Amino acid sequence: MNGAKIKQIIIVEGKTDTQKLKNIYGEDLKTIETQGLSLNQQTLEFIKKANQQTGVIIFTDPDGPGKKIREQIIGFLGTKVANAFIEKTAIDSSSKKIGIAEASEAAIKQALNDLIIFDQSKESLSWSEYLNNDFYLKNNRMVICKKYGWNEQISSKTLFKWLNWISLNVEDIKAILGE
Repeated sequence: MNGAKIKQIIIVEGKTDTQKLKNIYGEDLKTIETQGLSLNQQTLEFIKKANQQTGVIIFTDPDGPGKKIREQIIGFLGTKVANAFIEKTAIDSSSKKIGIAEASEAAIKQALNDLIIFDQSKESLSWSEYLNNDFYLKNNRMVICKKYGWNEQISSKTLFKWLNWISLNVEDIKAILGE
């Protein structure tokens, strides 16, 4: 998407995120702000309609509330949805906030270039495969999260769910881990 117009509507948490993205991509860029954790039914319905019409990209902050908002939207939509992730290391270290607005332009462009489609409709990995292959271990979780730009602090259960949502199987994950 380098310099290209983004056709989808980007879901962000607040006004500063919207302004940062508009500074990078231009005033024509469309966003929907969740107002942080104040995401309500009306906004969810609006996101659903936008997803059906033009598509949406969920681009929340790389922290606990951002993860919660992302999963709430994905759960509500119940369909394939594009996600952009930014690593905490891409945030200005002098900032007190950990958000999209505090990330570098390069990191934001990279996140929007490397979209990950989440699809809840199928299971590619069973819980027993996940456990038997030690994918839940902290070192393995960190390698997997780093590959996708996910927060390395996500729980084992969240990682399991997200691996299924991107349709990875045991062989795919072993390849990521270099096994």
